[in-house]
Amino acid sequence: MIESIVLMGGLGVVVGIGLAIASKVFYVYVDPKVLAVDEALPGANCGGCGLPGCSSNAEAIVAGKAAPNSCVAAGPEVAEAIAAILGVSVEATEPDIA
Repeated sequence: MIESIVLMGGLGVVVGIGLAIASKVFYVYVDPKVLAVDEALPGANCGGCGLPGCSSNAEAIVAGKAAPNSCVAAGPEVAEAIAAILGVSVEATEPDIA
């Protein structure tokens, strides 16, 4: 009985150490600005900006490949918040109405 408890406890420690090492080895760095811009976007993932989703749009905005006001689902308040995160200015645009 005690042998099985010690064996399972030891196995748990070994697997835990292995997972801790794997998390350090396979860590993926994410730019904090991308996370901040992604949180500012509405999260609709509509594709109205021409990109597959809001996280792709956030990466493009931070990289300078898209304008801070490129999200058509968000209003001017979101564009101003994104511009404040990036430290750039944003120009006002007229909403497209069908």
